[in-house]
Parts: sequence; structure tokens; C-alpha cells
Amino acid sequence: MKRSTFALPCGLLTILMLVGCTSRSIVQRPDQPVALASQSAACAVVHSDTQWQAVWDMYRLWDADFSDYKFESGITYNYVLEDEWTDILINATVGFLTTVTRHTVHLMKCDQQVVIRTPEDVNRQIEDALAKHLQDEGTSRSMKRQPIFIMKDGSSYQGRILQIDEKQLQIEIEEKDESSDAPDDSDSSDSEAPASKTVDRVTMKNGQTMEGHVVNQDVNKVVLRISKDGKTENRTILKADIAQLKFGVSASESEEVELKTISLDRSRIERITVPR
Repeated sequence: MKRSTFALPCGLLTILMLVGCTSRSIVQRPDQPVALASQSAACAVVHSDTQWQAVWDMYRLWDADFSDYKFESGITYNYVLEDEWTDILINATVGFLTTVTRHTVHLMKCDQQVVIRTPEDVNRQIEDALAKHLQDEGTSRSMKRQPIFIMKDGSSYQGRILQIDEKQLQIEIEEKDESSDAPDDSDSSDSEAPASKTVDRVTMKNGQTMEGHVVNQDVNKVVLRISKDGKTENRTILKADIAQLKFGVSASESEEVELKTISLDRSRIERITVPR
């Protein structure tokens, strides 16, 4: 009696240790790919199923089956394996005698969303944006209303379309004349002229420009203090929406710019945005 009493707890402990190492295995429809959420996402259980394994989880017998569940497009999910009290009871009795164990797999719907775009979707959006811009005689607009080309590496360009072919786009962009920022070394009188007022200029990817003073920033955002009509406000701007940020720009004089022609590889363009 003493020997069997000792063997049962040892066998139970072995099963519980193997349960902790069990990996989840699922079945789902091949035409419904699932985007998995990150660990920081908030999720809730929407469906559960069991999986059965033999020789203490060394071989799978039946996988958790979610092929009948209707997954929503653009929504992320997670799968979590958990042994509920019924699983533990079965594994401690049937599992100890037959080496067959059961585990519960939870399908969890998460609050993170994802946009899946195929290469065909990207090309279609680019072609539609170009066609609409040209149809509206967009090339005759001011430079601030010209298309913004957002590249796959995160860079962006705004300019007037000059030529379109199968592999690349040729556009004309404005480039600041750096010589205009060079200090004047000419002799000056003893009386110094008052320094011109400077501001920080934020150019958004949609073509909008804001001027003020950056009072705070981190890796994700910039806080710009804007003064207008005697009122001052702090505006928070996401860095992901910023095309360019310049500090200490003269507010009294317009920047001197020169036009430059560049070519963009169409395969490197992520999308095109046309300011209204």
C-alpha cells in the first residue's frame, strides 16, 4: 500500500509537469488567415475547443477545431492554451492510466486592428490617386496642393508630376536654397539690427504647415505651442503624421526655394496622398 500511495503522487506530478510544456495546436479554414495580436492587446474569449494528445502530449490525436468560426477581417486574435479543472481531472485519472491528455484552447478576439493590403491593392490605390489628380488638373495647383508620395521606407516627397512611365515617376519638388541661410560676412555698422523672429515649422504629410515653438517631444509625438489672434494653445502632433520638422525658421521672410527634379521607383511607393 505504501508503494502505490507513493507512485500516484509521483505520476500526477509528472503529468502536471508535462501539461505545462504542452503546445497548442489548432485547425482553421485555409481561406481565412488570422492576424495575431501583440501581447499588449486586450482580448476576450469568443470560442473554445479541446485538443487531445497521447503519451503525455508527445503525439496529437485531435486538434482544437475553429474552422466553423467566422473570423472578422481587420480584427486580430490570439490563441491561449489553458487547463481547466475538467482537463486536470481527466489528465489525473484517464491520463495517468492511458497516457491520453486533454487541454482547452481559447480563441480570443483582441482590440487591435490590422489592415492587410496586397500588392494589387497598393498599385490600384496609386493608379486611382494619379488618375484623379490628373483629371482635376492638379498639376496646375500650387506646390502645397501637389501629391505627397509616401515611400515604403518611411520617407515622403511632395511635388508636381512631370512624367509617368511603367517603372517610375518623375516629379518636381521644392528644395530650400541653403545659401540663403548662410550668415552675411559683410562689414556691419556698430549698431546691430534686431534679430528676426524665428519659429519652428512643422510640415505634415497631408501638405498642411504649422508654425510655433516646440515645447515638448518624445519618440511618438511633438507638442507645438501656437500663437494666433492673441491666443496661445499647445497642439499635440503625432510624429508619424509629420513629413518635416524645422527649428529656428525665420517667420518674417519666406524661404527661398529652388526646383529639383527627382525620379521615384513605383515599386517603392507605399501610397499617394493628395491634399485638398
